[in-house]
Amino acid sequence: MQSYLFLHPETITPQQLEQEMLPLLPAWRREQVLNYTPFSSKVLCAKSFLLLKEGLEKDFGITQEVSFDYLEHGKPVLKEYPHIHFNLSHCQNGILCVIDEKGPVGCDIEAKNRKVRESLLLKCCNERELEEIHSNPCPDQAFMRLWTRKEAVLKYTGQGLTQDLPSLLSDKLLETVKLETFQEEDVFYSICQSRQMN
Repeated sequence: MQSYLFLHPETITPQQLEQEMLPLLPAWRREQVLNYTPFSSKVLCAKSFLLLKEGLEKDFGITQEVSFDYLEHGKPVLKEYPHIHFNLSHCQNGILCVIDEKGPVGCDIEAKNRKVRESLLLKCCNERELEEIHSNPCPDQAFMRLWTRKEAVLKYTGQGLTQDLPSLLSDKLLETVKLETFQEEDVFYSICQSRQMN
């Protein structure tokens, strides 16, 4: 499995997007980018695809255009290369792409400084997780780190938010997946893949 991380997408200028990024995108992705209203969303949509494109060329020698199909709950797959698995995630501070030909992958990236409401904690966490978060000197950061782990699992399974969030990271699940969490500057990110594929 390979991962590609791009930090500080806010540094990309309108000129860079128009002149350097949009010409590298297939027409369907360029249209998606241009349909977004906030400039920051245009950048995230464009750059996440360019990270995927970079990985496909570097790791698999794929230089031709690719397109997406979507699974039942919205997880994208490569229409032309269904045996190559990938996942994309982005937040205001970073963009993440993971690619693997051995099996499904999931990833999530979140800004460390995001504020979290207690109602969200209660919806997403079990008692043990709540205790760990509330006992942490930086509870918002503790939750964001945990959330990247849960979201990476959800994206790995392709089930989306249909699963029970408080019980998601069960011991049984963690025996079957490799779930790694990282901190880089002002982001947390997690990557999930099958243990059997390592």
